[in-house]
Amino acid sequence: MKITTPGKITEGLYLLGNVAYPSYLINTAEPVMFDAGVSPMGPYYMKDLGSILDTPCLQHMFFTHSHYDHTGAYGYMKKCFPALTAGAHPRTKEVMQSSSAVNTMTMLSDIARDMFQDKSPDTAFVPPEVTVSLKEGAILELGHGIRATVIETPGHTRDSISFFLEPMDAIIPGEALGVIHLGGEISPEFLADFQAYHDSAKRIIDTRPNMILMPHGSSLTHEDAQAFIDGAIPAALSWMEMISKSLKESGGDIDRSTDELFSRIYDPSVIGQEVNAFRINLRAKVACVSRFTSGGNHQI
Repeated sequence: MKITTPGKITEGLYLLGNVAYPSYLINTAEPVMFDAGVSPMGPYYMKDLGSILDTPCLQHMFFTHSHYDHTGAYGYMKKCFPALTAGAHPRTKEVMQSSSAVNTMTMLSDIARDMFQDKSPDTAFVPPEVTVSLKEGAILELGHGIRATVIETPGHTRDSISFFLEPMDAIIPGEALGVIHLGGEISPEFLADFQAYHDSAKRIIDTRPNMILMPHGSSLTHEDAQAFIDGAIPAALSWMEMISKSLKESGGDIDRSTDELFSRIYDPSVIGQEVNAFRINLRAKVACVSRFTSGGNHQI
């Protein structure tokens, strides 16, 4: 089954926002949000919280990684809930202290605000203040018998983590397994380390989730979740081969290879990602494969 609309998924678990930039709410005595979309999504999340909670309240926000389209609405939500705490991998805190990283995320957030036609100062990107360090094996007791186990899943980024929710047997992987384009194809998202991405995908698959709470696009259950899991690693290997061929034809030139692939691949009717973000990520993938193929220490 594909979950496409905001609202209750199962007992205690809700989808907020929309399928382009979903957030996931655990509704207990201390409500928790996982990921926070782009910065102009803040008002949409607040509207959904108001329809779900008798008294809109948010205690904690946990991030799968540091990218602007997963941390963007933190600033808006922090203004609404001043006591809100933020948890993420320790590397996320380092990223949010990097002026170059914050400048890039601010630029991409401003593009998103233009797309949403929202230039309110309240929706400007604000780097999260990470006060809760989340590392491998940490168990978050969320109330009502619901717990989230932290799994370090680097590869998309170096700070990527996933959350395995019990008793739902649901995984919140960020982009550690990739995304599904509008045309239905799986797009792997190895931006930092291909070997780590491959190994992280295997770790997530080994949890045998019944539900995948996707970072973008419809969330998946049962046979749809299984189909995505079955295709995630083959898609990564296919993209690695495609990029390797392009690099070989370009003489190893990362920028030339990126240009060639971009002109061949990018179609906004098929790829549901803003063009600037897509191009930045594509170059990171090409650079990632270049490092992988030249490193020689492969375990795939």
